[in-house]
Amino acid sequence: MQFLFCVALLITVSFAERSSSDIQKDIDSKKDKISTLRQEIENVEKGIIKKTQEAISTTEILIDLENKITLTEKLIRSLGREERFVSSMIHDTQERIKRKKAYLNGVKEKLTLRLQHLYKHGKSSFLKTIISADNWNEAIYRIKYLDILTEHELELRQELQDALTELDVEEKKLARELTKNRRIRSDKEIENSRLETDKKRRTKYLNKVNNQKSTLENDLKQKQRIIAEIESIINKLFNDKSSMKKREDELVRIRTMQNRATSGNFAKMKGKLPWPVQGKIISRFGNQKNRKLNTITENVGIEIQATVGTPVITVLDGVISTITYIRGHGNIIIVDHGGGFSTVYAQIENIQVNENEYIQAGDRLAKIASNGKSKNGKLHFEVWGNQQKLNPEYWLTKK
Repeated sequence: MQFLFCVALLITVSFAERSSSDIQKDIDSKKDKISTLRQEIENVEKGIIKKTQEAISTTEILIDLENKITLTEKLIRSLGREERFVSSMIHDTQERIKRKKAYLNGVKEKLTLRLQHLYKHGKSSFLKTIISADNWNEAIYRIKYLDILTEHELELRQELQDALTELDVEEKKLARELTKNRRIRSDKEIENSRLETDKKRRTKYLNKVNNQKSTLENDLKQKQRIIAEIESIINKLFNDKSSMKKREDELVRIRTMQNRATSGNFAKMKGKLPWPVQGKIISRFGNQKNRKLNTITENVGIEIQATVGTPVITVLDGVISTITYIRGHGNIIIVDHGGGFSTVYAQIENIQVNENEYIQAGDRLAKIASNGKSKNGKLHFEVWGNQQKLNPEYWLTKK
């Protein structure tokens, strides 16, 4: 029975070693990603300082600042994932310590019973010397130099020594993990503080940019460029058959696990989709006439006004196909719902999802971004089906 226990212990240690190797690879990978993000943020900040010193246009500085905010938010999310990972390691280490303490107590009990037996049946003067020791380590030391134990007692002594050594290793590992977790939390607090500072800087530059706008023609050109950029992104996503198939396969796999229909989900939801944000429509889909300039511009989606910081949710489950930034439109998230359907969410901040991540209907994507002018912002929302622009109002539930 004792032999089987030792074999099981050896197998457990061997497995733990392999797991530790895999865990270390994950830790190294996360460190590399975080280090890369920090370097990108540092480079962007250097660019902002340089442009400020050279009196480059406020718009150019604002673009870099927006990019830095996006990268900082990404860094904070990465630190959050690392914190959860280390917390999981701490929990596992604590559980192993509990098991080792239980095992240690068992070995101590066996050795105590054996010593009591020897005490009752002879060699009492030697055993009194052992029992009078102040602690287990001293007792083991005395046993080592009192050649009174049989082979069985020696094995028990070795088991006890090994258990004490392993417990010491685990407790030191736990101390390192706790220290690392405190450092990660401190880093998150620092980055959150920097993020708030950069958002205040952004508001200042936004106010400056708004005061510097000279004509509405610039807005018109910007809208046309934004439409072209979004359309280009959608077309690239649709034409990248390999990536699209991977997203479709992932949707089918997860929906099958959830006992849901694997196709046609979006098409069946016309007029039934929840609103991505609670608010009112201030700009509708289609051609919009500007009476001041006597021009017509196309709006490929709708604008929904809402308070800055209001949560933005996905209207249906899907896979995040793109998270990017378009000048004049801010952060953009595109969700692939399968069957050739996608939804677009723009003018947002505090992004809470990652590319290629599966999300449920109603999951929080981000928050309404500040425009630097008032407490109200707006969400730009689009619906695409097989590369065709669709009127989002036809798909949302009626208010």
